Parts: sequence; C-alpha cells; structure tokens
Amino acid sequence: MAETERLRTFLAIYRSGSLTDAAYHRGISQPAASQHLAALERTVGAPLFVRVPTGVTPTQRAHELYGQVAEPLDALEAALAELHGDASRAPGPAVRFGSSPEYFGAEVLPRIAGTDIAVTALFGDDDELLELVDRGEIDVAVTSTTPRRRSLTSVAVGSRQFTLVAAPTAAPDPPLRTVRHLAAWLPDQPWVSYSLELPVTRRFWQTVLDRPFTARPRLVAPDLRAVLRAVELGIGVSLLPTFVCAESLAAGSVVEPFPVSGRIEASPWFACTRAGEARRPALRVLLTSLGAPLPQPASAATPSRPGGSGRAARSGGSGRAARRIAP
Repeated sequence: MAETERLRTFLAIYRSGSLTDAAYHRGISQPAASQHLAALERTVGAPLFVRVPTGVTPTQRAHELYGQVAEPLDALEAALAELHGDASRAPGPAVRFGSSPEYFGAEVLPRIAGTDIAVTALFGDDDELLELVDRGEIDVAVTSTTPRRRSLTSVAVGSRQFTLVAAPTAAPDPPLRTVRHLAAWLPDQPWVSYSLELPVTRRFWQTVLDRPFTARPRLVAPDLRAVLRAVELGIGVSLLPTFVCAESLAAGSVVEPFPVSGRIEASPWFACTRAGEARRPALRVLLTSLGAPLPQPASAATPSRPGGSGRAARSGGSGRAARRIAP
C-alpha cells in the first residue's frame, strides 16, 4: 500500500505541476508529499521532476512512469469512487482542460456549474492543445479534428451549426424569401470574418448559393466574440457558429437575413485525451457532461426575429485558430 500511495502522489504532482497542489488534492501535508516523491525517486533510481519558478516539470523518466501507472491507478480511483457512490466527488487534482475561450464560456461553464468538478482552463488552437495533451500538461482538449497520434483517443461531444447574421438595420427589406434572393443580396454586403481562409463560408457559398465567395471583406478579427460585436455594430454580415450568436439573436441585437443553419452540415467537436485517461473519475464525469444537452433556464422564451427562423439553437462550440473550423 505504501508504494500505491506514493504513486498516487506522483500522479497528483504530474497532473497539477505543483507539490503544494498535489498535497492539497491528496489531503496530505506538503512534507508528506515530498517524502512520497523522494521515496519513489529512490525506487526508480532517477529524478522525476525538476523545480521551476511555477512549480515542477516532469523529466523523461516521469513521462515513462506516468505511461505505466496512470491507467491502472485511474481504474482504481474509479472503482473507489463507485464504491462511495459519487464519481464527481472522488479525490484528485483539478481537470486541466483546453479549448477555445468561446467554447469554454458557452459550452463548458454551464455544464460544470452543477457539479463539484474542479477545472483549470487553458486556451489555444487545436495543434497546441493536442501537443499539451500528449505531453501530459493538460488532461483533455476539445478540438475540431481528431488526433493523429496513437497515444491520444477522442470521443465526439456534440456539433456546431452556423447561422447567417446581420445587424437589424442591415437586414433586407422586404425580407428574403428564397435562396435565389439571398444569392442576389449577399454579394453586395460587407463581410466580417475570423480569418481569411473562410472554409465554412466558402463552402456555404459554393454549395448553397451555387457561386464562389465574392463578398467584400470589411473586417478580419481572430476572435469570434469580436466578429459578433462587429456584426452588432453594423460593420458587416457574417456566418457564425450558432452558439456564439444565440444570445444576441434572442436579444434582437442581430437577426438572420435568411435561415441557413439547416442547409449547412453541422461540424463535430471532439474531446481528446491520452489513451486510458478517460476513466479518471472527474474526467469521466466531465466528458459525460460535455456530451449532454445544455441545461436550460427555468423559463426560456424564444422571441421572434425579423427575417429569422425563430430558432436560437446552442449547438457545439467554436475553435480558435487555423485548425479549427472558422467561418
């Protein structure tokens, strides 16, 4: 049992990057955590961590040991949590979670609000986040693509749809009634976007409007919240993930010139972890929450919107950089 306790302390240090945090989450003193680590280092015959200004960083030997013991120890934690009847209250460090800030704010926070899961968030693009998961620096990342590395696994956790939005003052009058009318109106509108690549937008123009993208770019801003704000200010129109603009649609600060969400194929989100990690109690609860419908307010009314479909679905999230699907 002594070796098991030392290994549990090792996992806590590895995942939190701090002796102090590991001791707190394990419910032991910091001197006790240091003693566990020192004894384990004597057993393996090599240093496991190097002290840095922000805490500790694992050595190559620590990465190897982690790969050997993480899965069986996580299975033990899961079994103990089930015996106690509440996996979300199982001891352990905070789940280190990576995604875009937009996805985290709109999709993660509402789901963890009713749980006791502790989360430390980090934001980045898909490639950055998957690298951090692979190195063990974060526990899970939600990305727009599945990982190519054999050491990582993924599970789908919902999808995102897209909505064409404009400021109320920019909405066509009379309202557009057909796709042909939309194809005639849209090229004359200034366009606001997250990036110059516009993969979803260009595909929408080609497949739905049957023409190449020819709108005049008015603003490119690498933050979907800034893109939405630009639309609200009348700077241009945009194709945005529905969850990003749902609240603005409900408030009437933006409208749908024409309902297009049903004409654009939804894009999936994937929760990526190291192989075997998903069985960790708190991580398992979090992954289950990400795949569940968003909790709805006690009383939710869907206001009518000029030129819109009356729908304000919250589906999926946005990515952050080149590897995410950006409108």
